[in-house]
Amino acid sequence: MSKLKKNLGYQTIYQILNTCIPLITSPYLARVLGAEKQGVFSYTQSIINYFTLFAMLGVENYGTRTIANCGDDREKRSKSFWNIYFFQMCCTLLSIGIYVVYLTRICSQNVYIAFLQIFYLLGSLVDINWLFFGVEKFKTTVSRNMIIRISSVVLILSTVRKPSDLWIYTLIMAGSTFLSNIILWFFASKEVDVKAIRTVSKKEVVKHIKPNLVLFVPLMAMSVYHIMDKTMLGLLSTYKQVGYYYNADKIINIPIGILIGIGTVMLPRMTALNSNGLINEAKKLFLLSIELIVAVSSAMACGIFAISVEFTPLFFGSGYDECIRVIMMLSPILVIKGLSLVVRMQYLIPNQKEKIFIESVFWGAGINLIVNLLLIVRLGALGAAIGTMAAELVSCFWQYKKINKYISCSSVIYKSMVYVLFGVVMIIVVRIVARIFCGGIVALVFEILTGVVVYSLLCIGYWKLTKNKILSVIKLRR
Repeated sequence: MSKLKKNLGYQTIYQILNTCIPLITSPYLARVLGAEKQGVFSYTQSIINYFTLFAMLGVENYGTRTIANCGDDREKRSKSFWNIYFFQMCCTLLSIGIYVVYLTRICSQNVYIAFLQIFYLLGSLVDINWLFFGVEKFKTTVSRNMIIRISSVVLILSTVRKPSDLWIYTLIMAGSTFLSNIILWFFASKEVDVKAIRTVSKKEVVKHIKPNLVLFVPLMAMSVYHIMDKTMLGLLSTYKQVGYYYNADKIINIPIGILIGIGTVMLPRMTALNSNGLINEAKKLFLLSIELIVAVSSAMACGIFAISVEFTPLFFGSGYDECIRVIMMLSPILVIKGLSLVVRMQYLIPNQKEKIFIESVFWGAGINLIVNLLLIVRLGALGAAIGTMAAELVSCFWQYKKINKYISCSSVIYKSMVYVLFGVVMIIVVRIVARIFCGGIVALVFEILTGVVVYSLLCIGYWKLTKNKILSVIKLRR
């Protein structure tokens, strides 16, 4: 358990850094580049994301699970690593080739920016994060990412000065991903044997195709209501609307990173517990995680909703009022996505029940596509936000409905809704404070402090009253 807590600690530190970085760069970029140029970056990035998706297929989750199943058997781990990596390399090289065709034959606007995005694909070519996730060596990945992220911020603030510097921003963003991934190869020999590369065979590589495709199908479908939102906005609306959505989505993705970080740490641990037959321990950890995630995500969702009116103009500057409504619409997604991440990363993937995940994502993708087609033309970024909200809700409902016959989650979800109530109380109190101070940076600071105090007191009081196990987790008791 101590190793798990250390890994959660590393991920928490890294996600706090990830939270702080956009708080520094986003307001700067909103003023320097403007909504339209940010829309160009977001749209071209959404296109390259499809190719990186095909490049990695389901390798990140599949590779993590496979390496975790190898346990301490270094020979087995080395053989699995090289065969999975060769499969990944073949897929990435194919994706790079197709992207080059796209650049030369199809892409007609912002070709230079689209070309620079290719570094994301090169990053996929050398991405072996899944190896370190599988052996639960999160310190290695976190420390490297922290250095690269801080360096990229320094470069952005010192070199991106005007709208025409969009190419510099794109190069820094895509190039830092490539650099971050390639550095991991210097540490790989500690976990796998280089000579095991000789064990790579066509038969072994082909063996990994089917399980990767099983994990890839839902990831591809998920892109419809994540990446596709920006793509459809670029096609059906304007680059400004893409820029509004890009900035609002960036704010929502700050806390989502924390939720994903928790899920990334828990996946190999849950896989190991199930592999060793510790089913009851895995079940208890899963149910506790649901309540903990709802508590954390409710605080973040309601907090962002409560301060969005004052936060948006101060953060992005003038001309971004449209982002307020979009942020408010997207904020409840934090709770829904938190629940989805828990069930996917801590139950479906470790227990190899990807079929449920696939079904849920296709339902969500279908809903998202329909809502986007109906609303984006009329409502722009807000329409895309409504589509995403509907998709996440349907997908989450389907996952929990289907796993109910294997493990009952209804009671813990019902009990966890008390945190949503605490969040609503926090919103009401924060908005009262906002009326008293009438806007400005001082008002925003008091709103944030008020929200933190109110929500924390409500949660601590509830945990002590009910003798909740979450208290022992926070105190890091063994």
